[in-house]
Amino acid sequence: MKLPVIHIDQIPDGGLQKELVLDPAWLDEVLGSAELTTFPGVKAHASLRLDRDERNVFLSGIVEASARATCVACLEPVDLALRASLKLNLEPAVAKPGRPAHDEVELTRDELDVDVYADDLIDLGYWLREALLLEAPLHPRHDECPVKIEMPAQPRATVSVDPRLAPLARLMKKE
Repeated sequence: MKLPVIHIDQIPDGGLQKELVLDPAWLDEVLGSAELTTFPGVKAHASLRLDRDERNVFLSGIVEASARATCVACLEPVDLALRASLKLNLEPAVAKPGRPAHDEVELTRDELDVDVYADDLIDLGYWLREALLLEAPLHPRHDECPVKIEMPAQPRATVSVDPRLAPLARLMKKE
């Protein structure tokens, strides 16, 4: 299942509310890049609102999904609840030959809170994917797994002083 792509002209003056049930196959594909998996009966949904001002679109809402990962402490499966809020200001992309719509570019201060859409289409799958991946933990772990850092015991090394520095070492001992 592909998530909806909304044409900007489909957004009425009063805005558009979308309730989406996310397909487990799509979710598996998205989460796989973060080494997360889904499990049978997983529920994932998004509640989104699109408002339009001329050609600019404000996309807001939440996306929620369950996922499974491997705990970095005990290596057992850990279930995760991913929940992300979306608040995006979208403007039409300025056509630049040979550059994809979501290509990385250096932004000015005025552009930091703005992203772009291309061809009058808002691809909801792209934004939901980004929101979920930003919520995925880098090092998933169970809450009850203690942090264990075991350092191998190392024998004490004897410190030998360079003979040229011996006079300085004697001064240090006096103070």
